[in-house]
Amino acid sequence: MNQRDMRFLILLLFAACTAHDVALHFPIVTPGMPTGTLVLLMSQPASDVTVAIEGVLITAEAHTQRLVIDGVPVGTVDVIVAANGGDKEMKVWVGSDHATTVPIGIPDASMGFLKTLAGTLITILVYSLLH
Repeated sequence: MNQRDMRFLILLLFAACTAHDVALHFPIVTPGMPTGTLVLLMSQPASDVTVAIEGVLITAEAHTQRLVIDGVPVGTVDVIVAANGGDKEMKVWVGSDHATTVPIGIPDASMGFLKTLAGTLITILVYSLLH
């Protein structure tokens, strides 16, 4: 493999690992219904981002820090965001005159695993002490 091919592979690997903005469209809208844009802005790039609006799955397993969803019905909508092992449920007002941006704090991916591991170890310890 020559040096040019090696650079291309490194660039390709780097591009695959970085988070990209994701642009989506809300799939269920009645014609003539007023719509707006919802921007979900994570505090850091997140893995396995799953978003549902009004119970409709918008995206699953995305690697991103910013989601832009257009065609969202105007008014208060239920939004559920899961990323890095954590999830948040919220009600958001979406207007038609400008994009509604919602900042979302996302836990570190490693912290979710460590919390789960610590919880499991404590459960085993308590169980063994009680029996």
